[in-house]
Amino acid sequence: MPRSNHLLQTFLAHPIVVGDPLLPTHYAHFDTLETFQTGIRTHGRTGESLVSEADGAWHPAWYAIAQTGLDDPIFIAIDQADQGYPVYYAPHGAGRWDALEIAPNLETFARLLQALADTQDAGQWQALIEAETGPANAFWQEVIDARMQPADVEEASSSDDADYDPTDFEAGDLIVTDLGPQKLRVVQLVSKHLGIPLKETLALADTPPLKAASGVRKWLRPLQEQLDALGARTRFQKTQP
Repeated sequence: MPRSNHLLQTFLAHPIVVGDPLLPTHYAHFDTLETFQTGIRTHGRTGESLVSEADGAWHPAWYAIAQTGLDDPIFIAIDQADQGYPVYYAPHGAGRWDALEIAPNLETFARLLQALADTQDAGQWQALIEAETGPANAFWQEVIDARMQPADVEEASSSDDADYDPTDFEAGDLIVTDLGPQKLRVVQLVSKHLGIPLKETLALADTPPLKAASGVRKWLRPLQEQLDALGARTRFQKTQP
């Protein structure tokens, strides 16, 4: 990696953290950029190289410059300096790395992040994103969709029957067996309910089933209805005596 690069150095010296988990939450430092590659370009324990020109591998020219709140890398290709460094994204955990261009250069990427940080005007930042990256960019569309949806699904009112139902007071666990199409929002809801970091909840969600809560069936029902409304599949698992 070249040790003198004003464009990259300037970008990393002024990190923009918007707050959205799909966007960068932590950045590399220019002077220790190689260290930031651990687990991506190099194996975390052995130090062996993980780069390869094989299809789906991490390419030798790629360098991670940031990570999202979901620990997905944001990266550049060092052989594209003459283009102002187009910016790429790839989700981890898919068994391969597939680069998706999310900005034509570092300057544009910084401008998009700043726009998202500065205004809540959906029309303004959506128009800017589409002007710079096109209306069909899958990464930015997910960011837009997450921003356009309410932070929480309104709690569905449970039926309030006058008749006493003894099963309402059974103790057990609320289990998410399938996260459904809105994985991020489901994980955010469970993270908020459990009071644990989003990253930790994501790790739990990688090995389903995911225990969303424990308690009495009646008091777990509102959370279950929220999760069901997001398209997740849930079940109540009664505690064995």
